[in-house]
Amino acid sequence: MHLARLASSALRPTSAVLGAAVILLSSSSAFAQATPTGAPPPDAKTLVEAPKKGPEEPKIEKPLDGTTASVSAGGVLTTGNSRLLAVSGNGVYETRWDNNAVGAAAVGNYGQGAAAGKDITVTAENIQGKLRYDRYLIEQASLFLINTGRHDRFQGLTFRYNLDPGFKYIFVAHTSTSFWGEVGYDLQHDIRREDGRAVLDADKNPTFDANGQPILLDKTQTDHSSRLFAGLKHAFNKEVTFASGVEYLQSFVDSTRYRMNFDALIAANIGAGFAFGFGFSARYDHDPLPGKEKLDTSSTVSLIFAFDSVTPKKAATCPCPEAGAPAPGAPTDNPPRPPATPPPPPPPPGTAPADSTAPGATPTPPPPATDSTTTTPPTTTPAPADH
Repeated sequence: MHLARLASSALRPTSAVLGAAVILLSSSSAFAQATPTGAPPPDAKTLVEAPKKGPEEPKIEKPLDGTTASVSAGGVLTTGNSRLLAVSGNGVYETRWDNNAVGAAAVGNYGQGAAAGKDITVTAENIQGKLRYDRYLIEQASLFLINTGRHDRFQGLTFRYNLDPGFKYIFVAHTSTSFWGEVGYDLQHDIRREDGRAVLDADKNPTFDANGQPILLDKTQTDHSSRLFAGLKHAFNKEVTFASGVEYLQSFVDSTRYRMNFDALIAANIGAGFAFGFGFSARYDHDPLPGKEKLDTSSTVSLIFAFDSVTPKKAATCPCPEAGAPAPGAPTDNPPRPPATPPPPPPPPGTAPADSTAPGATPTPPPPATDSTTTTPPTTTPAPADH
């Protein structure tokens, strides 16, 4: 009796150990079924990644070759108790090829009027033309030469010529906004009208010499100045644009002689190449001819027509055939190319296939135990549950 109890007590730990071994084998078999056979281990990941490449700097797009041109005109006509005729016109032409650019511009204003019963008199008469050449050193910078001629009756100028060489740099060149500056030299040569040469006293009356002859200024005058310019163009949207520029000229000959010019234009597109333009210009001369005002301003409303031959370049397409496709003219009986990625190797014997969760699949029993001292009854591992 005592011997039976001792034997029973000795067998209990062994049974517990065998039961734990069966549970571990069953858990290991289930884990093996949940992980696809033959799949490589996942790549190791570092806790701290290397610094990535920062954002690229904005690039200034290369301007496209082509030509742009625009013309504008406006006017006022009144009759009756007051008679007034005023007309203004403007034209701009620009072309660019490679690193060269040529521009031309012309602007003119004319006005006359009188009250009823009075003789009509001219009230405005000026015209200006400009030619410009730029040679771009890089996309943001160029060397330029400007030639300008102007006639202004009421400034006392028969003709004024300006020659302006200089350097231009583009600070901002975006699709909707551009901002640039210019620095250079200005040579100015004036040919004065006869009615603008008289020297006036404090009451703006002509002065005379000892012989009773009127004192006159020289017929011509030449000045040398430094030149600074800043320009801005901005497109609020596809329909409304704004352009402006300010210029400052300081004389080297006389420090009290300087000039400033300002221009601004807002254009609103109305379709078919036409737009309404609202412009303003101001010209200030600190040392004008005797009897002349220092500041002249002009405000205009005009109809603008613009022409543009600049077309965006199409992206080049590759004529090469797609990967794996036969080249044009090649025989079609060539054997197909092997796939780029080889198929995974078959699972080792005794493991369940990867699609063991499919309906009707029969689980494969594990191989018999190799330990000759312990015999484990065959177990059937259930397929993993669908997620």
